[in-house]
Amino acid sequence: MRLIALLLSLSLPALAAPPPGSASAAVQAANDRVRAALDRYFKAPPGPAKEKARAEAREAVGAVLDFQAIAQATMGKHWAQLTAEQRVRYTNALRGAMEANYLSKMQQGEVDISKVRNEILGETRQADKMVVKTRVVTGKDSAEVDYLMERTKKGWKAVDVITEGVSLVDTYREQVNRLLPKKGVNGVIDALERAKKRLEEQPDRPAAAQTPANGPAPADK
Repeated sequence: MRLIALLLSLSLPALAAPPPGSASAAVQAANDRVRAALDRYFKAPPGPAKEKARAEAREAVGAVLDFQAIAQATMGKHWAQLTAEQRVRYTNALRGAMEANYLSKMQQGEVDISKVRNEILGETRQADKMVVKTRVVTGKDSAEVDYLMERTKKGWKAVDVITEGVSLVDTYREQVNRLLPKKGVNGVIDALERAKKRLEEQPDRPAAAQTPANGPAPADK
């Protein structure tokens, strides 16, 4: 339910318009962009049009996330030990895996968007950041999804997403810390790139063939 809630919170409209220029407005704008991009992606015919729509959908998915900040946070104390080239490779690999994981879950029909609504509940200040609180409701079930937003030169960006109390950054950091002693930094990067490739190569499945989703993109053990 946690990952499904996160996916839906990025693809469903809010019930009320938040104040212009607010962190909540940035989350809602991202919701609208993702929903439109996914609609084009699912309707696109196979071939170049599908690939173009895939790229647009992935870009929309990542528009609200500050991948540079997320990459640094997930690498933790090891970030200082990375070369400039490794930092770029790791950030790109992490972004690719996250975006591919999102599209894979949506494409495989694990969520019926028409039956789910997303509510922006408001925002609260947390030091120099804002927490945008949302609720995803599907039937009798609901889940809280909070965005930790930071104002950047490019506008409001999410530096973490907390679903039902579980941090996206913490989840990926745990994977990184598990792999680093065995494979090193380049091994972690390679694992993320392989995960992205596996997800993108998965065939489409009808909506009836649903499977549970409860974690991020798989990483090599």
